[in-house]
Amino acid sequence: MEIGRIRIIQGERGGRFPFCNTLLIDDRVKVIVDPGAGLERLSEVRKSVPVDMVVNTHYHFDHIAYNYLFDESEIYINQFESDCFINTEEVARRNGMAQIYGEEWLKDWLERISRKDTPQSPYSPQNRHEWLLSTARLTGTYRWGQVFHLGGTRMEVVGTPGHCQGFSCLYFPGEGAVYTGDIDLTGFGPWYGAPDSDIDQFIESSRKIAGLDADYFITGHEAGVLSRKEFRAGLDAYLEKIAGRDRRIASALEIPLTLKEIAELGLIYGKQFLVDQWVRAWEELMVAKHLERMVNRGDLAFDGEKYSHAGG
Repeated sequence: MEIGRIRIIQGERGGRFPFCNTLLIDDRVKVIVDPGAGLERLSEVRKSVPVDMVVNTHYHFDHIAYNYLFDESEIYINQFESDCFINTEEVARRNGMAQIYGEEWLKDWLERISRKDTPQSPYSPQNRHEWLLSTARLTGTYRWGQVFHLGGTRMEVVGTPGHCQGFSCLYFPGEGAVYTGDIDLTGFGPWYGAPDSDIDQFIESSRKIAGLDADYFITGHEAGVLSRKEFRAGLDAYLEKIAGRDRRIASALEIPLTLKEIAELGLIYGKQFLVDQWVRAWEELMVAKHLERMVNRGDLAFDGEKYSHAGG
């Protein structure tokens, strides 16, 4: 599908993780946004379009995986997350792996991604060699509120933290379109599984994007292109999953439990997926954010070790 000079390249597997929907702005300045649609699809773009610039909305694997294909293009990411390109170790640190597994784990991870033959994880791209390839260089950073003039297309950077610290959406006012990235309305629901993620910021950013004057809402995963009405209607159900996770956690606390005991239940990802180290860490980090909010609201009590129902 094309909207003006914006071409939507649907990711493999219907744009499901670890792929994403990619944008190609075919204007005087030719731009690829979040090259995560898949090797074959993006190799075709590389052969047929002289891409001037790659813009990453944030540092997560599914949005940067094929940066390396565009070896003659400039590469930009938001000002908050450029450290991931300066020092690849920061990718795993930002993903919470040091917090959960310790600093030594990061060194082992760097060794694993340096080899093409490293065995892969079952449910995450943690050991993919592309981590190393696609964070190998960076031209510069952009800031929230910055406007890119690409010819006839104007691309505005909208700061939308919550998913991660630097997460950004891209607004094309002339085309009445916005790339919502990981405010994606998937069945999984909102993702905020890193130390720099924030549930309340995610909600605020989602409402901010829904309030933009746009007719086309282009999600980073699955759905693709939605009308304003479809996006706003779907957003309510999507954000409701946050409250649903709260309810599942509360229901699990028939007896007081520690954070790790709750995380081992797999209430967000599903227990079968916790065999993957990254998924296990994301589960714990997301549960921790819920518990903190629930304690702050007075729904739960925390005695320094275990969580229980307030007044229970």
